[in-house]
Amino acid sequence: MSATDLLQANCERLLAQYNSNIQAIAALQTILIRDILPSVADELELSPEATEWAKEWLEDRHTLFRISKRNNFTISFAMESVRKNLVWRLKNLWPLIHLAPTPLSMIHCLPKSARDPFGRPILLVKAIPLKTTSKNVKSNVIELFEGLRCHLKDINADSTTLPIFQYMIILDIKETSLRTFDLDLFTWTLREIIPRFPGMLGGVFILNYSWVHAGMWRIIKRLLPETALSRVFFLSNEEILQYFTPASLPQDYGGTMSTLDFLDDPLWMQDTASRSEIVTRGEISTPDPPFGKYSLSPTSISPTSLLNPFFGYPAFLAYGSLSLKHGRRRKRDLARTLLLLFWIRWRKVLIVGTLLALSVAILKMGAQGVQARSLRSFLARNSLLKMGASANRRYNGGNDGHIGLVIVHTEILTKPSSKLEPRVNDPTYDRPWLR
Repeated sequence: MSATDLLQANCERLLAQYNSNIQAIAALQTILIRDILPSVADELELSPEATEWAKEWLEDRHTLFRISKRNNFTISFAMESVRKNLVWRLKNLWPLIHLAPTPLSMIHCLPKSARDPFGRPILLVKAIPLKTTSKNVKSNVIELFEGLRCHLKDINADSTTLPIFQYMIILDIKETSLRTFDLDLFTWTLREIIPRFPGMLGGVFILNYSWVHAGMWRIIKRLLPETALSRVFFLSNEEILQYFTPASLPQDYGGTMSTLDFLDDPLWMQDTASRSEIVTRGEISTPDPPFGKYSLSPTSISPTSLLNPFFGYPAFLAYGSLSLKHGRRRKRDLARTLLLLFWIRWRKVLIVGTLLALSVAILKMGAQGVQARSLRSFLARNSLLKMGASANRRYNGGNDGHIGLVIVHTEILTKPSSKLEPRVNDPTYDRPWLR
């Protein structure tokens, strides 16, 4: 199946899911605006401007659809995800004046007239080494994804045809290599940003791929899920023209549009205009802290706490929102919690049983020691009796071992040990009366 057929099938499936769940999305949107937003505003002590800004995001039905799709259209999970995203946005995107409109030169959104065969906008990305600090890049990445979301919202507001949910990306990796590839930034984007802006990627066409990039691709494909890998295609400049029309591509890539240097970027034009409007109205000239009295440091919650909605898994509270500590439900965390609960329930029995087992073991060891001492005493007594019998035969030729035993004890107590040893060459050895 060709790339066009795969992308068309994905697009049709996405539209069918939207049409079948549009009523549920509308109901979810009503609950969020009517119940969840006032609760968050009271809890975080939001200003009226921040509350209105949050409401504008909740009114984006296509964003709610993408979040619901990520949660398999389960209303409770989708509601929890929207709440966490709302708190995250208030932390990282509000007030807007804090994010300077500094576009990344490596990313260029083509004008609205440039679309793929299924009406999706085109994002052209040049993978070049970044010459700025990691903190500034992360701020720009957050701002970029928010601009992409707002651009899709504007496209759908102006369109009377089918809704648009995703972008098509043309990724030019000619100037990148494994040495210049920022793996930390890439993994941070996958872990922190993509879940906040889910479902906006329709497909990726990678250009200028060569054997030099093979090692980099082996690393990247291990980090991507199977659903994302199925939307990645390696094409030549000729093949890219078979998917896009020349009127949808700049001259840099064989199209008939102007070069990238002379093409306007609707993302940053729109972003700058919206910021200027907000500043002119004076809505955020002196912004209030978005979180009021709440501490910005997260608070850990025990897996067995009754306040933990993810009972059995560690969680933390940050900015008024509860989240899993590791971002997912790990089996080892559940096993650790079950062992803890087992210990709490049966620890008295286990302690008593252990003490009884130790007592039995000590008694057995003591009994074995007594038996060993008795055996040694028995062997020592037999040895002394034999020595006494031998001494009795030497002295009087009798058979009374007890008398010999007395003689042996007398010899041991009255003579040095050297004189008790047998003297084979002594003629008086067997005749003690001659000594």
